[in-house]
Amino acid sequence: MASWQKQIGTVAIAISVLAGAWMVLAVGLGEVYNVVISPDQISGETNLGFGGTNNPNGTVLVNGVDFIDRIAVLTVALTVLGSAGFGVITVGGGNPPFLNTTIRYLPIIVGFVALTSFSTEVSELIQGNRTWSLYGDIQNSYMLYLASSVVAGISSFFGNSMKR
Repeated sequence: MASWQKQIGTVAIAISVLAGAWMVLAVGLGEVYNVVISPDQISGETNLGFGGTNNPNGTVLVNGVDFIDRIAVLTVALTVLGSAGFGVITVGGGNPPFLNTTIRYLPIIVGFVALTSFSTEVSELIQGNRTWSLYGDIQNSYMLYLASSVVAGISSFFGNSMKR
């Protein structure tokens, strides 16, 4: 693969880490946990960020977090904590094989999730047609994470040998 292609992949991974970290900061660590493990416990603000609706008192009326959001937010956490981010979780001999495989192929996994579930939003962002001011930090960082992960995943899929 040409060096410019590797550089695009490296930059895309860096953007996905930054966007993922921003999303974690916007949502909060406890809320990231709630989105993944117990979405019925999310706050009204987080619910709105995921497209749900709230009662007038701020409690969740229609939960905006669905199964694919839970998977995608789990990948946000793995990306931020993984070797491309803070390096807390890395590929190693002491890990279960599924964790090593997940970390190793994370850009491709996230790219697949984003293309199959958020293709309209990702396409809008990649084409430069997103009106950022219409959305809050949660939605913007989420979509930037997914779109940059698609680019990183494509780069990784086609043989990018960058460090993970």
